[in-house]
Amino acid sequence: MQNLTKEIQSLLESKETQDFLKIARGFIELVENNAITEQEFYPEIHKKLTELYNAGLSLKSVELIHSSEKSEFDNVSEEKIKKRNVNLISSLGKDCFYWEVFDPTYEKENEPTQGWLVDDVADIYADLKEEMYKIDQIGTDEAIEDGLWQLKFGFTSHWGNHCVNAIRALHYIYYDGKKTM
Repeated sequence: MQNLTKEIQSLLESKETQDFLKIARGFIELVENNAITEQEFYPEIHKKLTELYNAGLSLKSVELIHSSEKSEFDNVSEEKIKKRNVNLISSLGKDCFYWEVFDPTYEKENEPTQGWLVDDVADIYADLKEEMYKIDQIGTDEAIEDGLWQLKFGFTSHWGNHCVNAIRALHYIYYDGKKTM
């Protein structure tokens, strides 16, 4: 990493950030592990999702000083984020689909929709991989700040929702008698 400002260095060194980055890297490693068995993967992904959600809760919001909506970064290539363990996730068959109420706090016209564990894990993976690339590979004040901001924003608006839905679906798959861990 380049010489970082004190603000960014302090942000990176905070316990909340360090804990989150460690857990996010662990989630990415698990999803990228092509040698893991189905019996090992599902209990581990369930644990990683709960750890990730908890760490996302503790991740601090970042005030943008070095970056803005006009900041542009090299992106992780689509090839690097495609089809990571999709076949393994799909091995749940019909159980990888589940029903949910999109926003359980909305009172009107809130019909159940179908969720898909494959999409949940893939979206979480893609969101984390993209921002971790900014932090770990680009490594400038602007990229790190933007990556951390996007990780917290994504927790509140995108990947956090997928995480909650996947945790809930996996809970019912394994603890409601459909499968055994």
